[in-house]
Amino acid sequence: MQERRNSDRTALLHCYVKEENGDYLFSYKALNLSEEGIFLEGKICTSKHEPFSRVSFSLPNGIILKNLSARIVREVRSGTKRGAAYEFLNLDEHTRLALKKYFCESLLRGSA
Repeated sequence: MQERRNSDRTALLHCYVKEENGDYLFSYKALNLSEEGIFLEGKICTSKHEPFSRVSFSLPNGIILKNLSARIVREVRSGTKRGAAYEFLNLDEHTRLALKKYFCESLLRGSA
């Protein structure tokens, strides 16, 4: 799994992501977000689970994003920042604009 980062990331505090994968439901803390994806702390893909999931979360500005299709593009299995980077797939225009708006607000605040 190779990640090709095309956009900057902004740190997220107190953001938890619900991940659905087949019959499984997980909750992870998100460490950072970009317009194209999100990094989930502690998430490690196992062979029993598909690399594709549905993720739902609330942005700090109150916007709720539900059932976004995502796939793992990178895993960090050692060190203090273990987890997985997800790429969002097939975002609708409304969701894409909500992410872009939040990310631009974060850049203006200087938290990216």
